[in-house]
Amino acid sequence: MTSITLHGAVGEIGGNKILIETGSTKLFFDFGLSFGKFGEYFTPYLQPRRWSFVKDYMSLGLLPDLTGLYRQDYEKRFRESTKEPKYDGVVLSHPHLDHAGFVSYLRPDIPVHCSPGCKGILEAFEATSWGFHEYTHIKEAFKFRPGKRDATKMVKDRNSVIPREICKFKPSFKIDDFTIHTYPVDHSAPGSNSFVIETTEGNIVYTGDIRFHGRKGNFSDFFVEKAKTFDPVLIITEGTNIDSPTAFGELDLQQALFPLIDEITGLVIVNFPVRDFDRMRSFIEAAKQTDRSLIISLRQAYTLRKLEENGVTNIPRVDEVGIFVPKKGWGVHNDINYPIEIQMQDYQSWENEFIEHDNSVTADDIIENPDKYIFRCDFSELKYLFDIQPPKGSIYIRSVTEPVDEEMELDQRKADNWLKFFGLYPYKQLHCSGHASGYDLQEMIKKINPKSVMPIHTEKPADFSNLHGNVILSKLGEIHNL
Repeated sequence: MTSITLHGAVGEIGGNKILIETGSTKLFFDFGLSFGKFGEYFTPYLQPRRWSFVKDYMSLGLLPDLTGLYRQDYEKRFRESTKEPKYDGVVLSHPHLDHAGFVSYLRPDIPVHCSPGCKGILEAFEATSWGFHEYTHIKEAFKFRPGKRDATKMVKDRNSVIPREICKFKPSFKIDDFTIHTYPVDHSAPGSNSFVIETTEGNIVYTGDIRFHGRKGNFSDFFVEKAKTFDPVLIITEGTNIDSPTAFGELDLQQALFPLIDEITGLVIVNFPVRDFDRMRSFIEAAKQTDRSLIISLRQAYTLRKLEENGVTNIPRVDEVGIFVPKKGWGVHNDINYPIEIQMQDYQSWENEFIEHDNSVTADDIIENPDKYIFRCDFSELKYLFDIQPPKGSIYIRSVTEPVDEEMELDQRKADNWLKFFGLYPYKQLHCSGHASGYDLQEMIKKINPKSVMPIHTEKPADFSNLHGNVILSKLGEIHNL
């Protein structure tokens, strides 16, 4: 018997946690954070209790109450933990946090299967992000060791690290009773994949997040052509934009940038998603055509480096961009009154490679030639405009999604205040979605021709009834047998 249980992404966008069981094998496809539910309880000032992460998340419905799944160091804080895992693996479609963000809470002896691009992004998250990000290595919590000077005194062991078993995708691979076929697809994150899952009761298609209007739309087309040959009994599909008839494409966006930037006499300041490297490519091409250079953040440069180390090739390279080195900490970078070793103390170890990089750019460089740069600056980086002082004739291009909740609307109002202060308001909005349009979803389902459709990652699952005659509107935690 094969069954599917949705532990997230039901009636909401994100939080994918799909449990598929066949025979004695139990696999999760994605294990993500539900931003909507998380935001109902927590803010930057009201955070979860670290010692009680798993228990509190279970109580609030953010994590399913399952044994043999979670890290023993946290599970033992509130109940007996099993010696062996009860799940055979987690397969990640891509590295966005609403699909992979809760991997940090899983046992390290449950293998995680993902693409090289996904692994590279998760490694960069671990190194560069604040908060609890332990995807590829687990730092054991609540662990003590004898003190170095006094063996009778116990101190916290901060050096106990357990590597998580990470298995990079092959085109097809087996996990006990499953055979999984992986297909790279178009989405706004490197290393995104869709799947065909062979089970004893028939074949299942899982799209992950997918689109057809980006730079790799042909990848998604190829996946659809292959998926239909498996005669699937079920497709589990995202439906973020089910109510959007058409999509504005990535190449459309790139083309629209050229005339917009070409007429700007000052600095071009842009905000696009930190790990959307297709969007980065659009701005690189716009910069080339308008005799400018795109300047990215240290975090983005480090992420590009990690992707390169994992063998990802279809991304921009560090030598194609400038790398902005802001003043941090004491603000003494390039100050001759401080020795270099003191200057470097303002930066974290992962940043060191880029501080004196051949392509490094400072605020002084931008001030000297503002018409030669496109400066990437998100909400958290607006403070650097004090150093850059954008001149008259500058522009701010916002290339991220519009606010969809109260918290995002509040952040946007704050961002607007910064832009008004620096004379950059009103800004230009120019964005391309990372998700398939309603029309493309309809065409995908028609071509693959599954016997039934299970919509997830959408606030309007009932709308799929217009696309197929057998739509399964599953409830959270409900077991559906094939």
